[in-house]
Amino acid sequence: MSSERMFQAPEISRYRVGEFAVTVLSDGSLDASLDLLDGIDQDEALSLLSAADTSPSSHMNINAFVIEAGARTILIDGGAGNLNGWGGRLMPALIAAGYDPLQIDTILLTHGHSDHVGGLAGPFATKSFRNVEKFFLHQAELNFWRNEERRDAAPVAHQRLFDVARNVLDAYQQQITPFEDRDVLLPGITAVHLPGHTPGHSGYLLESEDDSLLIWGDVLHFPHIQVARPDVTFAFDHNPGLAAKTRRMILTELSRNNRYVTGVHFNAPVRAKIESDKDAFRLTYDL
Repeated sequence: MSSERMFQAPEISRYRVGEFAVTVLSDGSLDASLDLLDGIDQDEALSLLSAADTSPSSHMNINAFVIEAGARTILIDGGAGNLNGWGGRLMPALIAAGYDPLQIDTILLTHGHSDHVGGLAGPFATKSFRNVEKFFLHQAELNFWRNEERRDAAPVAHQRLFDVARNVLDAYQQQITPFEDRDVLLPGITAVHLPGHTPGHSGYLLESEDDSLLIWGDVLHFPHIQVARPDVTFAFDHNPGLAAKTRRMILTELSRNNRYVTGVHFNAPVRAKIESDKDAFRLTYDL
C-alpha cells in the first residue's frame, strides 16, 4: 500500500430520532488525564474504569453532531479546531459523512470552551460555516464570555479561553440568537439548561415520533467514572458544586424516563442510556 493511503477514516455514527437524522462526527481528541478530576483518587477512578471494562486513556474524545431537521442542517458544537493540537478533524469528517460545510445553516452551542468552539471560526473572526442563519446559545453563556471583568480577573492561561470564545461570537454576531431555560428553539428541539460547568452550559433535547435523544456538552467528561460518582468534578468546571448538582439531577431524570443521551466526550458508539444503581448510576452504550 502506498504511503499516501496510510490514513485513518473519520469516525462517524448515525442514528434516527423519529424524523431527525443524527450524525455523530469525531473531531479527534484532546489530552486529558484522570488528574483533572476532583473528589476521587486515582485508584478508585481506575477501579471504576475496570469495572466498566474500560481502559484508562490519556485522551478524551471530541464529538460534534449534525442534525437533519426538515429543511435545516444543524451543527451542535464545532470541535477544537486544532487549538493546542487538539481535534481539528471536523471538516474532513463532515465531508466524509457527505456534508458540504455550506449546508450548515444553524448552530446550537452547548458552551464556549475552546474544545467546543475552536472549529467554528478562524483568525480575525472568520466564519468556518458561512451560510449559518441562526447561532443559538444560552443568554448566561453569552453574558459570561462577553464579560470584560471576568476575563481580566481570570488567570492568564484562562484568558485565552475568553479570547477564543469571543472570536467565535464576533464571527457570528449577526446570527446569535440567545435563549433562556427550556425554550423550544426549533420544531422538536428544546434547550435544556445544565449549568455548572459554565453558567450557560446547555443540552438539546430532540423529540420526534415517540423517540428522543438528549445531546449535551460537558455533563460528563469521564463518563463511566462520573456516572458512578456524580459528585466527582472536573478541573475546568466554573462552579463545581453546581456542576455536580446538575449532573445528579439530569442523570436521575434520564434513568427515570429511559431516554437516550449522548455527549461531546462520549466514547464510540456514542449513544447511551443511564440506569439507576443505588445512590449512583450506570452508563450503557448502545452497541
